Amino acid sequence: MSVVVGRSLEKRYGDDLVFTGLDFAIGQGDRIGLVGPNGSGKSSLLRAIGGLDDYFDGQLTYSRELTIGFLAQEPPGTIRLPVLDFLRSAFRELDELGRQLENLTTELGTDVEGSRHQELLERYARIQAAFETRGGYTMDSRLEETLANLRIPESSWQSPVSDLSGGQRTRLHLGHVLLEQPRLLLLDEPTNYLDETSLPWLIRTLKNWSGSVVVVSHSHAFLEQVPTRIWELDRHGLTQYKGNHAAYRQQRAARRERQAREYAAQQAFVAKTEEFIRRNKAGVLARQARGRETRLARHLERHGVERVHADPALRFSFPSRVRSGDIVLRTYGLVVGYGPGKPIMRVPDLELRRQARVAVVGPNGAGKSTLLRTLVGHLEPVEGEFEMGASIRPGYFAQHHVRDDFSVLDPAQAPFDLIKDQMRLKDQDVRDHLGAFQLSGEDVFRPLGTLSGGQKSRLMFAHLALQDTNLLVLDEPLSHFDSHDALLTSLQGYGGTILVVSHDQRLVSNLATQVWHITPGQEGQLSTLEVFHGSWSAWRNKRANGRRRALPDTTPVPRVQDADTTAPNQSAKRQRVETERNLEREIDLLDQKMEAVLERLNAASAAGDGEAIRKLQKAHRFLQDESDGKWAALAELYEA
Repeated sequence: MSVVVGRSLEKRYGDDLVFTGLDFAIGQGDRIGLVGPNGSGKSSLLRAIGGLDDYFDGQLTYSRELTIGFLAQEPPGTIRLPVLDFLRSAFRELDELGRQLENLTTELGTDVEGSRHQELLERYARIQAAFETRGGYTMDSRLEETLANLRIPESSWQSPVSDLSGGQRTRLHLGHVLLEQPRLLLLDEPTNYLDETSLPWLIRTLKNWSGSVVVVSHSHAFLEQVPTRIWELDRHGLTQYKGNHAAYRQQRAARRERQAREYAAQQAFVAKTEEFIRRNKAGVLARQARGRETRLARHLERHGVERVHADPALRFSFPSRVRSGDIVLRTYGLVVGYGPGKPIMRVPDLELRRQARVAVVGPNGAGKSTLLRTLVGHLEPVEGEFEMGASIRPGYFAQHHVRDDFSVLDPAQAPFDLIKDQMRLKDQDVRDHLGAFQLSGEDVFRPLGTLSGGQKSRLMFAHLALQDTNLLVLDEPLSHFDSHDALLTSLQGYGGTILVVSHDQRLVSNLATQVWHITPGQEGQLSTLEVFHGSWSAWRNKRANGRRRALPDTTPVPRVQDADTTAPNQSAKRQRVETERNLEREIDLLDQKMEAVLERLNAASAAGDGEAIRKLQKAHRFLQDESDGKWAALAELYEA
């Protein structure tokens, strides 16, 4: 049974075609991962299905009584309701059923033997059944579970939604739409601001979802576990695949290989036919040649196989021609937050040196973005001070590019005007530069507020690439950006210093030379920051070793239980611990192999050995995919 059917959907922005000829059906219980390059129209398609955009051609048909929940990439930031009230509003229909039950209880108490008594009892039974089926008796427990997994501190529960950070608002809206329990979930990049605790919870929730789900995500770990089908949207249209992201990659590769063979055979046939036409156009077989020419054109129009084009590769760099001083940053008694009444984190006195690559990590809401915004001057220190070194030229990539309260980009400005006004380039140079970031056609003249999240990210990188910086401050640069490898390559080749907040393990594990770990404070306490000098894998191993050493001191002495119940529990526990250790050992081994491959890759790069570079990059991607899979399994085990 289909809950939504789309026929011949087409979307345009002015004369610019976004997509055309889309046909699809969303079945009951389908979990669909919607993938495709930035700007291909994924968000536009979600909005059309969700009824939020009527400006498209084609037809959408919905099943009766279908309810739809929609999560936008950047939810509105103007809601003044307190956090708890906003979440609670997801239950408004259940609350109405509850009020009806209360009223019926009162009526039944006053009409014990009246003529309407049986009618009231039957009505009460119907409403109570609906209330129970839709989770009315579990509202409070679901609300508590959602708040815990959203990682929004209790101190913020009575604050207006608009006071939350962008990431917290996104998680809050995600919680709201999940609590509504619609029959169709449309989620646009729900994983962008989820940490290592919240992501497994969302994966479990969606895998157990009784309705249908369509989700846009760039997270391979998420797409491996949640979808049962993959839709790929690109300039050719919508291609549908069965299975998860791994199955999609295999099927896509096989399809492209088959298409390449068919195209080669077609071109051989075309060449042979055209040669016959050329030789016989003016001879005794001229009529036959003209007939073949007509049939060939008709055949290619109806059955022609398009050439397989390589996926567009994005290559860019961040110039750093001005050398900074050896000391980039010093802090002195620094406390960051949102004014004297709302401190968030205490920063130790630290010194950041030139060419360091710092990964700033920690749970959501701990203060990562607040720290970065303070260091680039968007927020004043609550206490203490910091000092930038000599000749520092910072470049900042904000978590949210278009904001009402502090605007990094003007939503009414066009990409073309932004680049031209800022850098004073010639028109063709502006077009060429934006085109290198796959921004072209009418997109370069559209208001920034109408661009997709991925297009805004490309524009921000295009803007940064024209600046001569020596300090890059990047807040979740991969949230809406699909060219992960291109960004990693550009950052690895950057000559300046880097501060980056990211949940993407591949980025930080291949980049970081330092880790700044933020631990959220307990109720009423400030978050704290700890500096670790070393790679991501070394920091992770240190934490894992610390946890293993601390385990005997924190594990309570088990109570004596009956042998028949204790033995299976102990056996299961031992098996779980052994599985965890095996996964950790395998991850450590993969990390060592990746570091060895990276060393060889650096040597090959220095030697200019192109063949070795390609082989080593392929080997590194394989090892990274293996590591991602082990980490997903370990995260699921921790959450079980």
